[in-house]
Amino acid sequence: MSVDEQVREAPSEPSALPSRRSLLKLGGAAALGAGAWALAACETTTSSPGTTASAAGENSVLDKWISSKTAKLGVDLTFPPIQFKDSSGKPTGYQMELTEAMMADLGVTPQYVEIPFGQLFAGLVANKFDMMGISATILPSRSLKGLFSSFPVFYESIVVLLKPGSAITSSSQLNASGTKIAVLQGSSQEFSSKGLFPNATFSAFAGIADAVNEVATGRAEAVVLSEFDVDDSKKAHGDLKILPGPPLWVDANTYLMPLGDYKLQAWVNNWLRYNATHQRLVSSWKKWLGPGLKKYNLTTYGVGPGAEPELVQV
Repeated sequence: MSVDEQVREAPSEPSALPSRRSLLKLGGAAALGAGAWALAACETTTSSPGTTASAAGENSVLDKWISSKTAKLGVDLTFPPIQFKDSSGKPTGYQMELTEAMMADLGVTPQYVEIPFGQLFAGLVANKFDMMGISATILPSRSLKGLFSSFPVFYESIVVLLKPGSAITSSSQLNASGTKIAVLQGSSQEFSSKGLFPNATFSAFAGIADAVNEVATGRAEAVVLSEFDVDDSKKAHGDLKILPGPPLWVDANTYLMPLGDYKLQAWVNNWLRYNATHQRLVSSWKKWLGPGLKKYNLTTYGVGPGAEPELVQV
């Protein structure tokens, strides 16, 4: 799925690029503020057959799950160590460990519908599954297709990998005419990078491995990708260089469910908050992400008890 938003005009001066602190605040505020938005939306949202549930909680997916004891969840299991299949074919990773625990607490058996990530949003609207069983960045365009939980599942630090021999030493240098940047098609990295670096040229790829290979072969100057993609990318192409400094930005990611299903949203919010206050999200982040991030001294953030990004020492 290509990003369907008009890219916002971004400042071309390096000094005008947002700071890490401001991006973190915006990410946390967006996740928390979604709850207030949801309450206001109760007053105005109208239902479309097959895509919404009433604000009062009638016909909620939650009731359907409790009644049928099954939950149909849309997933893409090709993003280790967040979500992938182990050697036996079982879904595992940071995200899937939480999803499985959530379903177990409901006494529900998950049925996974595997769809490429970029097609999951259209799949939700088309009722191909009940809810996304993995998380997505809270892009405004995506909130037109579904209702995000107002509590994050994880914070995603964004990293830049440079081609071998690159002379780039600062992110501001990427915002130059003739600079080619590779990104994952339909991702938040594609959308946000175009806003940060309007003078650059972008090549979008259906798979992150293809985007990384574009840089490894020197056809692109840099690839903008998630922190959890760095380890595998460096294993495949050890001569790629990590752009030094803090994350380019930090995204909030969480579950997406049918528009208007505030009953389901409230339960998911509560489950995530409870587990965050018990440090389950941070400890699981260290378990799954820690080994790969520690190799490269990358800055990473877990989800704190109040939904705030919490610096994690790995």
